[in-house]
Amino acid sequence: MLGGWRAKIRARGATWFAGLTPRGPRHFLLQVALLGSFEIVYALSGIYGRHVNDTAIANGHDLLELERRLGIAWEHPIQNWTLQAPHIFLAVANRTYFISQFTVSTVFLLWVYARRNSHFERVRNALLAANYVSVVVMFVYPLAPPRALPGEGFVDTLNANAVNLHSRVIEALNNPNSAMPSLHISYAVVLGITGVLLTRSVPVRAFWAFYPALVSYSIIATGNHYILDIVGGVLALLATPIVDRAARGLSARWSQRRDADKTWLRPEREGASG
Repeated sequence: MLGGWRAKIRARGATWFAGLTPRGPRHFLLQVALLGSFEIVYALSGIYGRHVNDTAIANGHDLLELERRLGIAWEHPIQNWTLQAPHIFLAVANRTYFISQFTVSTVFLLWVYARRNSHFERVRNALLAANYVSVVVMFVYPLAPPRALPGEGFVDTLNANAVNLHSRVIEALNNPNSAMPSLHISYAVVLGITGVLLTRSVPVRAFWAFYPALVSYSIIATGNHYILDIVGGVLALLATPIVDRAARGLSARWSQRRDADKTWLRPEREGASG
């Protein structure tokens, strides 16, 4: 009886995993490694980020002054409105900031990989492009978030949560001076466009069309990004064609090498069988 239940559970697990990995477990794990590797790079970059705190804060003051000259310094008005509005608006901003980048993105990518696999590589390459750009920018132009600027009066709205950016684990894995570009926005734009194009339900499409605006609101209302970080997050996606081209080239080379290996091994196998 117990053995039968175990067999059924194993069979269902195998069926579920096969549905999740339409191109096989090796290909699936490769995608996890490609996207996950940036989390390691990002965590390690925090070592550098903490050593350039003064430069990052100075850059933050300069960027805010530039926005004031351009007439787009909307960070204070948005955060002040959120703090004075009914609490639901602050709660939405805080929770969106925490779950959008990892939880929502991970679940959405798993769905695309399992159910819309032919489109997955383009989505993956767009996210990789944004990550490549962010790695370069975080070293060339360290930037402290608005909430970290002394004298500017921004509130760290996330600090009241049990899990926040100052929690021991998150602080160890976080680069505090990598506000530009906003990867929250890069991911939100990619997910939003993909969601609109690949989902069938009208309400779901409407949600994904609204999603980038929701994430934009959350990163400003929580004091974690500047308006120009949003612009930077969108511009980072312009590197997608370069990553696409490189990925196709690597894939073609890998296929040629695999075919060459098969051709080289075939005579030996035929000779052995003769």
